[in-house]
Amino acid sequence: MAALRGCRRQLMTRFLLPLLALLLSGCVAHTPMTATDGAALDDESADAKSCTSIRSALLARHPGVLSVLTIFCRNQLVVIAGALPPDYKPAVEAVHIATKTPGVRRVETVFVPKAAQKESDAAVAARIRTALAGDANTRGPGTDLTVVAGTVVLVGMVDDQAKADRIIAGAASVEGVRSVRSFIQLRP
Repeated sequence: MAALRGCRRQLMTRFLLPLLALLLSGCVAHTPMTATDGAALDDESADAKSCTSIRSALLARHPGVLSVLTIFCRNQLVVIAGALPPDYKPAVEAVHIATKTPGVRRVETVFVPKAAQKESDAAVAARIRTALAGDANTRGPGTDLTVVAGTVVLVGMVDDQAKADRIIAGAASVEGVRSVRSFIQLRP
């Protein structure tokens, strides 16, 4: 039994932790928002710092937490999403850490119970990205998405409400989507 624990610990320290650190370095794989002035770049930088700070604090306490939770940071808004097993305490800690992080104005959550799925959330997310990229009215930078047990979570910034509505409708129309939660904001 002790040998098995040692093997797990070695696997975590040699392979998984460096992989997680590499993933963290990008904050989230997303299309960056188009910056039109210095203030927009400063906002993006502050959001990236907030996201990195939240992720680092979570990883220090729970090394595997980012395989369960997805964290987005946009315009001082943090969205934490995940399909959670019962009594998943790191989700509560994630919210607490995010609310205490400098530069965070609001924290939203999309937590759904972890359940058996007909297909992977990654496959649904890929179909949504393809659908949105194929439509001239919905493609372009500024919106991130994840799928959690069939629930689509959209986070981003757009120029007008009509584009936000088209993105939401486009995501909802994809097979395998149960519901859509939008945290898309309008650019000032």
